[in-house]
Amino acid sequence: MRRLVALMAILVLLVSVVPQVISPASATPPAPPIRLKVATFRPALGEKPNLPQDLVITRVQPGRTAYYLVQFAGPIQPAWKAALTSAGAEILEYVPEFAFKVRMTPWVAEQVRRMDNVVWVGFFHPAYKLSPTLIREGTRLYTVRVEPGVDVGLVKASITNLGGRVLSGSQTNLRIVADGALLDAIARIPDVAWIENFVFPEPQNEYGAGIILGANTANANGYDGSTQIVAVADTGLGDGTPEGAHRDVPASRIVAIYDWPGSDSPFCYDAINDGPQDVDSGHGTHTTGSVLSDGGPSGEGKGTAPAARLVFQAVEDYADMYGYCALLYDDGYYLLGIPDDLRQLYQQAYDAGARIHSNSWGSSVAGEYTDDAANTDDFMWTHPDMLITFSAGNAGTDANSDGVVDEDSMGSPATAKNVLSVGASENDRQGHYECDANLTYTVNGESCQSKGGMNDVVTYGEAWPDDFPADPLASDPAAGNAEQMAAFSSRGPTDDGRIKPDVVAPGTYVLSGYSDMYQQGYDSSPNPQNGQWQYDGWGFPLDQYYKYMGGTSMSNPLAAGAAAVVRDFYEKAYGHSASAALVKATLINSAEDMLDENNDGVNDNAYPIPNNHEGWGRVNVANATDGTAQFVDETTGLQTGDVATYQFNIGTGGNPFKVTLVWTDYPGSTTAAKTLVNDLDLVVTAPDGTTYLGNVFSGGWSQTGGSADRTNNVENVYVQAAAAGTWTVEVQGYNVPNGPQPFALVVDGSFGAAPTPTPTNTPVPPTATPTNTPVPPTATPTNTPVPPTATPTNTPVPPTATPTNTPVPPTATPTNTPVPPTATPTNTPVPPTPTPTPSAATMHVGDLDGSSAWAWGSWLWRATVTIEVHDANHNPVANATVSGTWSGGYSGSDQCTTGSDGRCSITTGYIWRWNTTTTFTVDDVTHASYTYQPGDNHDPDGDSDGTSITISRP
Repeated sequence: MRRLVALMAILVLLVSVVPQVISPASATPPAPPIRLKVATFRPALGEKPNLPQDLVITRVQPGRTAYYLVQFAGPIQPAWKAALTSAGAEILEYVPEFAFKVRMTPWVAEQVRRMDNVVWVGFFHPAYKLSPTLIREGTRLYTVRVEPGVDVGLVKASITNLGGRVLSGSQTNLRIVADGALLDAIARIPDVAWIENFVFPEPQNEYGAGIILGANTANANGYDGSTQIVAVADTGLGDGTPEGAHRDVPASRIVAIYDWPGSDSPFCYDAINDGPQDVDSGHGTHTTGSVLSDGGPSGEGKGTAPAARLVFQAVEDYADMYGYCALLYDDGYYLLGIPDDLRQLYQQAYDAGARIHSNSWGSSVAGEYTDDAANTDDFMWTHPDMLITFSAGNAGTDANSDGVVDEDSMGSPATAKNVLSVGASENDRQGHYECDANLTYTVNGESCQSKGGMNDVVTYGEAWPDDFPADPLASDPAAGNAEQMAAFSSRGPTDDGRIKPDVVAPGTYVLSGYSDMYQQGYDSSPNPQNGQWQYDGWGFPLDQYYKYMGGTSMSNPLAAGAAAVVRDFYEKAYGHSASAALVKATLINSAEDMLDENNDGVNDNAYPIPNNHEGWGRVNVANATDGTAQFVDETTGLQTGDVATYQFNIGTGGNPFKVTLVWTDYPGSTTAAKTLVNDLDLVVTAPDGTTYLGNVFSGGWSQTGGSADRTNNVENVYVQAAAAGTWTVEVQGYNVPNGPQPFALVVDGSFGAAPTPTPTNTPVPPTATPTNTPVPPTATPTNTPVPPTATPTNTPVPPTATPTNTPVPPTATPTNTPVPPTATPTNTPVPPTPTPTPSAATMHVGDLDGSSAWAWGSWLWRATVTIEVHDANHNPVANATVSGTWSGGYSGSDQCTTGSDGRCSITTGYIWRWNTTTTFTVDDVTHASYTYQPGDNHDPDGDSDGTSITISRP
């Protein structure tokens, strides 16, 4: 039975899940298209894409595994997937519309073609693997994604044999340097899945957070992030130690500081590691302060969540470029520590207890859904309680000189579906741009002293004359009007038409922490690595503790802090650990439509929400935590054809009624032209029967008519003047190929009187102990836009609900990092932490799954077994060591340790093709707190007895 969480002063009359009356297949066109980035075609009508002949597969040897597309007639039913798998096909990823990329033999492909509801089966051609944006001139860096379950070593060897060089990589991603002329040949390597340009990622307050975002109000009412741990991945933090992070980020609130050192990259650069200190731009110290600084004596640099705890991941080091890379990049500080597979970065933070992950960096890719975006979506799909935030990018420009910022400049991973993508609005510091008048060194002939102790607010045309040559942008000051967008902020939509950014926050002249390393005017000498002082910021610093900076790098941490405050609100007010979808939905539902998105100086709301400038509006954390909204955090989810129905009573007519649906979607395919996989629909029906569909908007409010959104995993219905009476909200599962799909609903309106549910405070379990994993490098230049005035509109803030205190979970102690005990944040009453009691002291194998894949042509293959360990209540058990033995076609023993999902995998060595099966038997499972009970082993899939499983050759 689904769970309805929340609900203050709301009458929930009905919650149900029922099948659609009309079958999904019969409700769709008879000839759905295949939507790839390379081409869109309708195979059921005989259409074929126009592809180069040398990038087309015409036949595959009998018995050899190949890659195919299998298209069904309509929205995917679970039984159709099961039939596909039973026939011997391995499903790899969803491809719109209604298709899967699969791995199978030609014989299996013939069986699949005969299946009911299958309309087409065709080869997945090499041409589909090449990004349309590939730069092929000369020798460059590229990212190559490898198909799952294959031998990455063989792929590396194939690339090397063709003349490319592999610089770094993981089991799923490789970074290579190659001549553009080699890319077609690399695409013809069967187990290569995708090739795209590699773009070095780069780094993209008291007035911004406290006043404009309403954090002062939320904090004053007890919602300050004290129950939350936020991870920040950035350049570095202060001097690299908890004690030397910054005076406003005390060591008692720092859970861990991890260093992700850059590694030398052959044929590209030598990495010079300097640990987690923040020496070049001070970027990481600044963004951290915006998230959770408790502020200076007068509130200087106060973050949005001033009592939250911190996990910091330092990813910047110095790169000495040589070879091919020296032709493309200068020596300098880059984000070399960002791993090729971002899931490694997120996992470390998650294991340390973080449930918000703030990232003020990215690659400028003009809206493309990249491999980094797909991997980020994948991590959130498997960890639905962690919200990852990303800055949108600083690629906004007026290239056609029409005075309006152009669209389609979103960076990646901000193009990911599930993240909160944050753009930059203007800050309004109400005239306070003071600098330290004791500073006498000059920049462009002026010092702070010569300026009279006050920084100038530049215009966009002064700061970026080539990007903003025409009015009204050219003469528009870069701060002073909170209703305006920052001109440099990257705009949506994404390449597949999704609404991005999701929200915006102030990103100009943001005051936050100044790293105490190589400060000009305060320290005796510059950085010996490059002879440079630390970046001063936008103008001169306020003093040695605070400086001004700007960019979506600055707006993102303010929004990430807001996310921590919202999650803190749900913990304290309802005893509920909010999903990422619920936190995102709450921030979107409560956001404010800005009035001057096109920066023409007139607050006329010329671009009402949703739009490609501000998305759904500017974050307002006071609105988000005022206790007036109701919510549903559905964890069970919907399949194709399911409908969840809720009814709400509006007591007072004529006021806005806002419904927001968000779901953390299954990762999309980088080869597909549309990234949405699981498609839910929001349908809201008024008391008189009038129906509104999600995202059908005009003038900032929902309109009747229109059609269902088939693109976004955020859907809104905002009724400007809702009638009194019962409103029905439906969430419909239109097409759920990888379900069931959980979701979150946030509903705000003038609700009628109803019993208020009493929230139950639930102690949060302790966080698992993180482990340090050595990680390969990824580079990144450090560059934040150089800076760029009207009266803000004060919006009355509704009364805030009184929070209830929720116990704070104990903080995990990371290995290899000395961290002091976590103290109680100042001014936040925190009750003693309860000692969690295990629900049972025994464990058993709850599932055994096997898979196999060819490793060398059709001669050698390998088998993989995945073991899932449960406790007596069938909850996953982490850190259990599983030992087992292979027999039959392969002999040997091995072991693995389960992760947070209770799962781990073991893979054989090479097996000759004439050995058609091999068997894995679990010998023992050990754990520090649980006892193994082999008699309780089972397998819900029925493909094993829970102790042994036989795996067949591909």
